[in-house]
Amino acid sequence: MINFYMLNKIKINNYKKLKQKIKNIFFLEKQNIYKVNYIFCNNKYILYINNYFLNKNYYTDTISFEYNYINKKNIYGDIFISVDQVYNNSIIWKQYFSIEMKRVIIHSILHLLGYNDNNKINKKIMINKENLYIKNFKNIKINKYEKKI
Repeated sequence: MINFYMLNKIKINNYKKLKQKIKNIFFLEKQNIYKVNYIFCNNKYILYINNYFLNKNYYTDTISFEYNYINKKNIYGDIFISVDQVYNNSIIWKQYFSIEMKRVIIHSILHLLGYNDNNKINKKIMINKENLYIKNFKNIKINKYEKKI
């Protein structure tokens, strides 16, 4: 089961298709999904999560928590994504927000699957996986809600 919770609003053109694309990554990685919750939040909330649970004092685009430490057959976890930080990164990397968000969604899945980006070799493995899987997300459109004045 895949759930989306919007603490910070984004527009996804087809939730059903996005869920299927996410499930496909788990299938290709030979893992099952028990429950994965995506929580789309803002920088203030992700900073709180980073402080409280990880003792880190900076913004990040995503934090993944895996809860099934004993039974690795069925993945259960929460993924927090800062819409603000993904937007900021899209500007820094000169990338469309939709593409950057899809990359972060995939990156977060890889963390739940046990991949790490703690050194150059592992980071390269994750980037290669992201590039492989993002091709399957081309029909998914994700946009940030803009505040109207």
